[in-house]
Amino acid sequence: MTATYGKNWNPADHYKDDTIARGYDRKRFRGLSGRLFNALEKRLIRRAFAGLAPDSVIGDVPCGTGRLAEVLLDSGFSVVGIDISPHMLAAARDRLSRFGERFRDATSDAKALADTGHRFDAALCARVLMHFPLPEQIAFLRGVAAVTDGRLVFTQGVDTAWHRVRRWLKRALPLQRPAVFPLSPADLRQLIEAAGLREITRYRVLPILSESLVIVTEKMPPAGAAGGD
Repeated sequence: MTATYGKNWNPADHYKDDTIARGYDRKRFRGLSGRLFNALEKRLIRRAFAGLAPDSVIGDVPCGTGRLAEVLLDSGFSVVGIDISPHMLAAARDRLSRFGERFRDATSDAKALADTGHRFDAALCARVLMHFPLPEQIAFLRGVAAVTDGRLVFTQGVDTAWHRVRRWLKRALPLQRPAVFPLSPADLRQLIEAAGLREITRYRVLPILSESLVIVTEKMPPAGAAGGD
């Protein structure tokens, strides 16, 4: 087990493997609970991006296999899939080939997006932050926010006494591993503020039974910006 990430693999390197990338969706979402979570999360992603202009360009960071990019493309948006793993992006291209040029992809570290020339009308960061300690979560989200003009939606787990019991049970049983770095309410506020964002609303994927949140944010106005006439 690595001291930094609470598991025996480094999440920044783990998915740079074609076998792991190609088997990701099957491993995570094949069972009954996985299928339920997948359907509920997709429904909330549609809600989180509702109301955006149909020609909006959304950055999906990390894109992974394109599971949620597909939801955004089906909603009429264009998507730029960013991932540190070229193997995950290859799986995404196979899944999303029917959308043609409305889906583009690039291999990049989220923390270095400001140097790539990418610019998004909105962005999604799903199923990634919980792999990293809070300082790295802040760096990741700040990197995406730097190239996003409007709405930024991310997912994270909430750390409460009840969910700590749930995670203990999941570790004791042969179930999907729980989030390693869920956040307390105070840490979640720190994450959002340190990334230069403010919360608009949040949704619970499966109240009581899941700690997962879908959080909708927007960029804070520049310091000293005029507030009106």
